[in-house]
Amino acid sequence: MEEKIFDVEMIYIENTLEGKYTVECIGRRRQNVKLSFSNVEGIEIDAKKPLEIKHSFIQMNESQPKIWNLKFTYPVNLIIKFVGKILIEVF
Repeated sequence: MEEKIFDVEMIYIENTLEGKYTVECIGRRRQNVKLSFSNVEGIEIDAKKPLEIKHSFIQMNESQPKIWNLKFTYPVNLIIKFVGKILIEVF
């Protein structure tokens, strides 16, 4: 599976259950793309072009959902792949 998403301003990554993740990308003009994955080993971000993060928040508390939010300084174009892990590439 491979998904190209353009002009992304924010990414929300949530671990909903053990091994199950959702990745939501919010772009310009509030266009949203939400992807779900199962049997995930991890998450990797590969920035082939410079990536500037304006704000990031990670919540890893056991009693709350595990969340990783990223807000970019400038909109970016992404390719999201699943290869045993979620691979987010900036292009």
